[in-house]
Amino acid sequence: MNTKKELFDELDGQQIEKFTITNDHNVSVSAITFGATLEEFNVPGPDGKPTNILVSVPTSEELMKNQYFCQAIGRTAGRISKGTFKLNNKEYHVDQNEGTTTLHGGPHGFNTQIWDGSFDDDTIVFTKHINSSDDSFPGNIDVKITFSLNNDNELTATYSAKSDADTLFNPTQHLYFNLSEGEGINGHLLQINADKYLELNKDKTPTGKKVPVDDTPYDFRNGQNLKVGIADMKAEVGHSYDEVFEINDHQDDEPIAKLSDPETGRSVSISSKRNALVVFTPDDLSGSNFMIGKGGPYMAIALEAQNLPDTPNHDDFGDVTLPAGEEKTYSIKYKVEF
Repeated sequence: MNTKKELFDELDGQQIEKFTITNDHNVSVSAITFGATLEEFNVPGPDGKPTNILVSVPTSEELMKNQYFCQAIGRTAGRISKGTFKLNNKEYHVDQNEGTTTLHGGPHGFNTQIWDGSFDDDTIVFTKHINSSDDSFPGNIDVKITFSLNNDNELTATYSAKSDADTLFNPTQHLYFNLSEGEGINGHLLQINADKYLELNKDKTPTGKKVPVDDTPYDFRNGQNLKVGIADMKAEVGHSYDEVFEINDHQDDEPIAKLSDPETGRSVSISSKRNALVVFTPDDLSGSNFMIGKGGPYMAIALEAQNLPDTPNHDDFGDVTLPAGEEKTYSIKYKVEF
């Protein structure tokens, strides 16, 4: 296993550092300190040269304009309705950044921070202290994010936090994938271990209703071609995927989803102990530049493993409370095959 630290670029006069791990099979992972962003997940291509299976942004400046691309998300992934929730019978109002909702931790979420970076042996470690006055959530919070890669070609992202007051903690990594060689995602197959998805309001917050996927374009249980699924979605509901799936009960080591590309033979299996996966297929990324080239239609699919969003406002969505003085840790594992 090899590690490398280098200068990525600068943002507002601050140096943004890049950390890279390479395993014995020439699979590598690179992350930068701005937004704790995963910039590269490289696998050997047909010619032996590295192929990045992430759709990431090439500079910090462009990442400011194209928020969330492969960035760490927190304190809370997804949307909080009206930026309002109750904790210990007290109502909190946090900063809103998408109309009346708080999206992905609000305007000062994890993705906006410049993290302190280092290596711990072969693991990338990012740490940050975030005050309540910085992001409007209750509690001053210490967060550690790590990225590790093993010789089974598994990338593990781990998120740990401790707060001095009760708060919320529902982090994820907003990874956009493209497993092809310069093509879109239309040929990709997606399988999800989910019998239900969430009904959403017009502002994309959950209504609270869980809907069976049977006989709908939301049924990925046995795998579905994305081109077919997107076409069916547009015909039936008028848009492509931006959906929350409730993950079925499963063993800890059982993948919750698998994305594969029959053309290249590449696949990524995602493992998570949590109860949700968000799937987002942006219609057109034209006008944006990415590490893998210029943006275009159906160039990427975002897969975000997390707890169900807007959790504190729905009794049966689970619990994302981080009690004062306790440390909570969540992990997401991505196993790549090629």
